[in-house]
Amino acid sequence: MAGPNVGRTDLYHEVAGDGVPILLIHPSGATASTWGSVIEDLARIGRVIVYDRRGYARSGGERARSVAAHTADAAALLEQLEAPSAVAVGTSAGAIIAIDLAIRRPDLVRAVVAHEGPWRMTRQRPSAGQVATIARMGWSVLRGRPGDAADLLLRAAYAYRDGGTAWDAFPEEWRRVGRENSWATLTDFRQTIGTYPSAADLARLEVPVTCSYGARSPDYMLRYTRTLVAAIPTGTIHRIEGAAHAAPFDAPANFVQLIADTVAATDVEARTRS
Repeated sequence: MAGPNVGRTDLYHEVAGDGVPILLIHPSGATASTWGSVIEDLARIGRVIVYDRRGYARSGGERARSVAAHTADAAALLEQLEAPSAVAVGTSAGAIIAIDLAIRRPDLVRAVVAHEGPWRMTRQRPSAGQVATIARMGWSVLRGRPGDAADLLLRAAYAYRDGGTAWDAFPEEWRRVGRENSWATLTDFRQTIGTYPSAADLARLEVPVTCSYGARSPDYMLRYTRTLVAAIPTGTIHRIEGAAHAAPFDAPANFVQLIADTVAATDVEARTRS
């Protein structure tokens, strides 16, 4: 089940707190620093591990050629930090990596929280707005302006169903991260909107997987989440009130509570088995 030996242990990372390991896997256009206040809050209930993924910011290096490379990196980091049986948490592209980690290395993962992973997005009928955004992104790339393309992508991804986008409310430093890491951001998007992991891979999952979506997200995010959870035998769906795609920013207390509940549930299960 283990993937190819391409994991990196020199990734930039930070650790806070003690207890059950909680691995936070950031989305496209983000870094360890863009989790905001949830790091401090989660450090009260567990050992929080955050890192810059391959190709991003302080970790640098070449862009990952596949989701599997990011998965191997996450596994290598957990092994380096001697942090098995972690709760793997990811949003967007990070959600797909968290789920893949549970598939490839179940020895390292006790549970997954996956917020709005775009699995099989390419199999869904796009809205007119999505088509227009992708066309504008392609034009920006052709003009040699990948930063503009990343900005378009992230502005659309963080949209609210009632108008506006969290992207405009983010600190300028966060928006700068998305633009400066544009190629990694765009590569993430391309790699995580398809059919990896496969439906057969997902069907083998044995650890609990909570697939969450935001109450303020556009309807298509709920469709993506339902498609994903239907393929996972251990999957459950959870609605985060007050949140859209940027759950750690929109509704940090509710996002943290979901993770805290997941940690508590796995502790109860462990005690029951013993």
